Amino acid sequence: MLMRQHLPRVLVTVGVIVIAALIASLILLASGVAPVDALSAFWEGTFGNGTNAGTTLTQAVPLLLVALGWIVATRAGRLHVGYPGQVIAGGATATAIGLNCGGLPGALAVLVTALAGIAGGALWAGLTAWLWASRGVLEIISSLLLNLVAIQVAAWLVRGPLQGTASQEPQTANFPPSTIWPSVPAIPGQTLSFDVVLLPICAVIVVLLLSRTVFGFGLRASGGNGEAARWLGIDPKRGGVVAILISGGFAGLAGAALLFAGTAPWMSDGFEAGVGFNGIAVALLAGNSPVFAILTAVVFSALNVGGTALQATLDVPSSLAEVLQGAVIVLVLLAAVLARRRREQAPAPQPAAAAKSLALVGTEEV
Repeated sequence: MLMRQHLPRVLVTVGVIVIAALIASLILLASGVAPVDALSAFWEGTFGNGTNAGTTLTQAVPLLLVALGWIVATRAGRLHVGYPGQVIAGGATATAIGLNCGGLPGALAVLVTALAGIAGGALWAGLTAWLWASRGVLEIISSLLLNLVAIQVAAWLVRGPLQGTASQEPQTANFPPSTIWPSVPAIPGQTLSFDVVLLPICAVIVVLLLSRTVFGFGLRASGGNGEAARWLGIDPKRGGVVAILISGGFAGLAGAALLFAGTAPWMSDGFEAGVGFNGIAVALLAGNSPVFAILTAVVFSALNVGGTALQATLDVPSSLAEVLQGAVIVLVLLAAVLARRRREQAPAPQPAAAAKSLALVGTEEV
């Protein structure tokens, strides 16, 4: 039963990856590069040794965190695209706090920066939630505009209040050593950060939250049928606000991870690097499954890391990775549209059946 339920999702994911691989092969052939040679260089640059594998897994963490935020919000029926701004807000907040935590013990300093990132992302997402709940502004519009505001705020911070006094570049001073998130010392180059443990832990937390708690039942009921949820005593607006805040917290933690588990121990205005939107694509490719999102986050991270390796070894333009990511997004959206049309063509359920299915929301697999 479980296999039958997840089989369509697995087939869509595999199909998208196969088609994207075919597109990559055609582009490589047009560029005069043998796909076999490119595949060998891609593997070597992503998982060929411990250093590269550590980089790939570490860069997958922020992507997964954003994807989990998207999954939580969409389960409550709230579609917003403010993750880039929330990543920036979380990273900026973690930076402002972290620069003043040099005197704290390492474990405490790491915890403080992580919590600051969560708080910053949630507060920025709170603007979207407030505009939607109190003013009726569509969250997809307000969150998109707030992304632009966050970009400008970050540019101002690294050229003003947070700019390093000894630096003429638009960046902060180096983070205190105690705030840097630790890496696995056994990996050459220490490219594998310990925050990689967030991949399974956060995915499991979201699964349990959505499928095994009363709060998760309320979110899923609100996203499934708001009117029926009210009959059950559930406030869809309240659930939507909380879901947006949680999604912002995940994105803010991703911002902190980008900075304090990254390669550069400072914040610049371009540190977000497309993680916010790529995280949405990770969730879509995973069919909004927290568990499958771990795999798709690693896939997207490998595209980023492998694209750089292909450029260095075979002189393949690094934009190939961006092309493939765009192709994946288009293919996933196309699959979603086709699936929606198929559902719309199915006979509409009777009211009693709809109420019964809503009552069973909490028993569904996530």
